[in-house]
Amino acid sequence: MQFAPQQDEALKAVSRWLKEGRSPLFRLFGYAGTGKTTLARHFAEHVDGEVLFAAFTGKAAQVLRSKGASNAKTIHSLIYRPRGEEEVEDEETGKTSIAPMFAINRQSPVAKAALIIIDECSMVDEALGKDLMSFGTPILVLGDPGQLPPVTGGGYFTNHEPDYLLTDIHRQARDNPIIQLAMHVREGKEIMHGDFGKAQIISKGDVTQPLVLEADQVLVGTNRTRRRYNQRLRELKGFTSEYPQSGDKLVCLRNDPAKGLLNGSLWQVMSSSKETVKPGINLMIRPEDDDMDRGAAKIKLLKAAFENVEGEIPWSTRKRYDEFDYGYALTVHKAQGSQWDNVVLFDESWAFRDTRERWLYTAITRAAERLTIVR
Repeated sequence: MQFAPQQDEALKAVSRWLKEGRSPLFRLFGYAGTGKTTLARHFAEHVDGEVLFAAFTGKAAQVLRSKGASNAKTIHSLIYRPRGEEEVEDEETGKTSIAPMFAINRQSPVAKAALIIIDECSMVDEALGKDLMSFGTPILVLGDPGQLPPVTGGGYFTNHEPDYLLTDIHRQARDNPIIQLAMHVREGKEIMHGDFGKAQIISKGDVTQPLVLEADQVLVGTNRTRRRYNQRLRELKGFTSEYPQSGDKLVCLRNDPAKGLLNGSLWQVMSSSKETVKPGINLMIRPEDDDMDRGAAKIKLLKAAFENVEGEIPWSTRKRYDEFDYGYALTVHKAQGSQWDNVVLFDESWAFRDTRERWLYTAITRAAERLTIVR
C-alpha cells in the first residue's frame, strides 16, 4: 500500500514506540481526511500478536467495523464484564428479561493483546482511561485536534500534545465535499449555500419534512433548539405521550458503568411501564446502533424531567434516577465521538463565539455519506 510521506513517517514513529516499549501510550492525532484509521489498520496488520480496536460509543465502534476493523467493540464491553444480573419484569406483558450489572474484567482479551487501538479518544474520561491503562497493554489512541473538547469528563487522552500529528489531507479525501467543507471551516473560510453532491448547504425555507425524517441524525447547537426539535420530530413520527414510548429514540445523559450506560449513547425504547401516580417510569431499552456487545438495559426515569423541560430539577432528586432525553435531535457536543451516514445540521455556530470554527468542524465531520447544513 502506498502512503504519503507524512503518513509513512507516522507509521515509523508508531512502530518505534511499540518496539522500544518505554511508554504505554502513543497519541496519533490528525484532522479529518488525513487517514488516521487507515494507518492504524495497516499498522495493526503488521503487529506480532493480537490487536484490538475499540471506541467509546457503540456508534464509533460500528464506524470502525465498517472501515475494516472487524473486531472493533466499545471500550466498555472490552474491559468490563457483567457482575451479576437482575431480572426485570415488563409490567405490560409480564415477561421477564435479564439486565446485567458490570465490573472490570481482568480476564479481558486486553490483558493478552499486543496492542489496543482506540478511536475518537477525546470521549474517554479519567475513570475509563485508568481502567484501560491498568491492563498494562500498549495503547495507540487516535484523535482529531480540530474537534471540540468534550463538555465534561472526557479528554483523558487528549489533555497532552500528540506524539504525532497528521496534517496532510490525502488525495481521495480532498475530493469528498464533506471533508472539503471541514477543511474550509478549519482554515477559517466562509462556507456558501449550494449543492456540492454529498453535501449541500440550504436555507431554513428549503427544509422539508422528508429531509429531516429521513436523516439518520439531526444535529443542533443549543439545548433549547434540541428540545424544540425533539418535540416536533416526535409529533411528526406519531408519538403522542410526553413520556418515552415503545420505539422512541433516547440519548443517555449520565454515565452509569454498572448498567453499561454511557453519556451520549443512543438507545431505543423496547417497552415502558404503565403510567401511575409514581414520580418514576420504568423502561427497557436496547442500544440503537446494533451494538454487538451490549444487550438490553432497565432504566428508571423521572417523569418530571419530561414535563418540566425548562425548570431545574435538584440533583438530590435526579440522582435517584437514570438521566435520558429524546435523541432525534442532538447537540453537536453530545454527538461527539459518533458518526452517521446521513446528517442534517442546523447551523447554530453563532451561539459559540469562542469555539465557532471547532463547533462547525466537529458537526460537519459527524456525517459519513451525506450532509445537509441549514443556515
